[in-house]
Amino acid sequence: MLPIKVTDDGVLIVRLQADLDIGRRAATTWTIDGLLTAHRSTPVVLELSDAALSPAAMSIVVRADRMCREAGTAAAVVTSCAQARRTLGTDAGAPAPDVHATVPLAVAALAATLGSVA
Repeated sequence: MLPIKVTDDGVLIVRLQADLDIGRRAATTWTIDGLLTAHRSTPVVLELSDAALSPAAMSIVVRADRMCREAGTAAAVVTSCAQARRTLGTDAGAPAPDVHATVPLAVAALAATLGSVA
């Protein structure tokens, strides 16, 4: 089970290990898909640990971001690792995920997006 939290602003925060291995990729993606279904239309923050971004974690983040876009759900990624932020911004493909250094910055960005839609 992935650690999750829903903020007072109604943003779902899912914590992921940045060093996930390929063996846990499918199960983690399946769990995220279930969370997105259960929390339909709730903005999502994927919070990565401080570890180096593994190829499996990169794949999960890109896939989760795509699932959110397809569902019309706002999403952001948080990592304190500058290299991971650069990698997600340049190597994730187009469109790249919305990447932030801290959870409060990501939540504020998503809350602002929600406010502009309302």
